[in-house]
Amino acid sequence: MRYDVFGLENPIIDLLAQVPDAFLAQMGIEKNRWAMIDQARHAELVRALDSVPLRYESGGSCANTIVGIAQLGAKAAYCGRVGADEHGRIYAEKLREAGVTPFLRSGTVPTGSALIFITPDAGRTMNLFLGACRELAPQDVPVEDLRASRWLYLTGYVWDSDAQKEAATLALRTAKAAGIPVAFSLADPIYANRHREDFLRLIRDHVELVFANREEALALTGRDHAQEALRDLSKLCPWLALTLGHAGALISTLGETVYVESYPVHPVDTTGAGDAFAAGFLYGRVTGVSPLQSGRLGCAFASRVITQVGPRLSGDVRGALAPVLGDVRA
Repeated sequence: MRYDVFGLENPIIDLLAQVPDAFLAQMGIEKNRWAMIDQARHAELVRALDSVPLRYESGGSCANTIVGIAQLGAKAAYCGRVGADEHGRIYAEKLREAGVTPFLRSGTVPTGSALIFITPDAGRTMNLFLGACRELAPQDVPVEDLRASRWLYLTGYVWDSDAQKEAATLALRTAKAAGIPVAFSLADPIYANRHREDFLRLIRDHVELVFANREEALALTGRDHAQEALRDLSKLCPWLALTLGHAGALISTLGETVYVESYPVHPVDTTGAGDAFAAGFLYGRVTGVSPLQSGRLGCAFASRVITQVGPRLSGDVRGALAPVLGDVRA
């Protein structure tokens, strides 16, 4: 197989800028909040940052997971839509630097971006512009490369537009016809609630492995307790990884459930914890280790990520996770 995991989602380039509180006040931005913005507002804020040094990262939930998988040593690819602009070029470049093969189609709408403003007190304020990623269409999916993959991974965020849903549906049907297992993350409680019927049908008909945190699982199933949500979802797919924050995770496989303890750390920033868990767990599935070991690897990866600012680890990731990777054979 050409790729161990093929990801499909929303390419969002992160633009991280260190700014004073006065900048936020001047631009009418509410501190420590996130907001969805349109193209005009996005252009206005980018112009205002013209003289501010920016740090770029190829962001997005699925991209975070795919990069993590590559850092662990697996072969990974990522599909999405960007703009024919500098941000799209940087996004692809950053993926390649991380060891991920990009399949990024470009269009006339600017690349989606998350403007992340970091103030001197370590506050983080985000303004999100989805941009070109909402235009991902079936013709953008490299079907032959998907067929040459061991897993397909996508998240609920690709339900943002009809075009994205059509592209995701093509990818799911292609994977099913080729016998490729699908891993699916519910993404967010809002999406799980808004697209409940679509997600339940998708999980039942196409998905081998579901990732969900407690809030997402409750929103999707309409239950009040995690155990009930786990029971309901376990009836729909063979594998379920239900994360419980600092309490660890429950892994259900073929009707059996194991509990995975978390790794005690002092959290600094929980952004990307779920993405890191998915990266570790999927790497475990690719390498064929037990459900318990996959869960441990997911929890270990997530615990490392939350001890720093930002959704990804840098440096020698395999070295940082060496104690847990000891039983994993690449």
